[in-house]
Formats: sequence, C-alpha cells, structure tokens
Amino acid sequence: MTTPEHAAHALLERAAVSSPADVFADGNDLNLAKNGADILVNAKLAKFADDGRTQVTITNAGRYWALHGGYFGFLKEEPIGAGGGRGRNPELEEARLTLMRLRLNTFWWSFGVSIAGFIISIISLIVAFSLGGRLAGF
Repeated sequence: MTTPEHAAHALLERAAVSSPADVFADGNDLNLAKNGADILVNAKLAKFADDGRTQVTITNAGRYWALHGGYFGFLKEEPIGAGGGRGRNPELEEARLTLMRLRLNTFWWSFGVSIAGFIISIISLIVAFSLGGRLAGF
C-alpha cells in the first residue's frame, strides 16, 4: 500500500467482505488510510458509518465494483474528470447553465402574462354580470 488509491482498493475489498470496515485496520500509515477512505466516499463507493469517520460501509455501487475489479476496475471504467459518472465539457456546462437561465426568465414572463389574462377575465366577468342584460339590449 504505497498510494491512497491502493489504500482505497484494499479498504473497498475489506468493506465488501464485512461492512462496516475499519478504515485504520492496516495500521501502516494513518494518513494514507484516511485519504483512501476519502477517495471511496467522494467516488460514492462507500460512506462513513460513524461520526468519527473511522468506519465505512459499502454502497451498492461499491459492492458492484468490489466484485468487478475493485477500485482499480472503477478507475478503468470511469472517464477522467467524471463527477458522479457524468463527465461534461466545461463549455457545454456553461452553455447548459445559460440556456437554463433563459428558460427560467421565459417561464416568469409567461407566468406573468397568464396572471394578467386571469385578472382581465375576472374583470370581464364582473362587468358582464353587473351590466346584465343591458349589454345585449334587453
């Protein structure tokens, strides 16, 4: 275990066998074990089981990857820079946010026009009922 990735791989295997698994069970390098646990939690393969962050429980995704190559199998399958399995180009992300902002602005305009139409129809009904038959010439 020389890198946090190796620590994450070993911790994922331990958590697959018995969950919750102790983060510091190896006892070799505490900093390395903590970084490995943080990697697993950030990748959503495990979650901390206690407030002291000394034990992790495996998630369904972690169980899947423990059976299909461990953490290194997960790294081979996931695209680089993927956050939660969805890798996006920064330019496309900004374009998506701009489009969402425009859609929200359009929604509020259409909502305002709908409210104005509702108020006009209520006023029209009030005028029609108050004048009664005088509009039709009766």
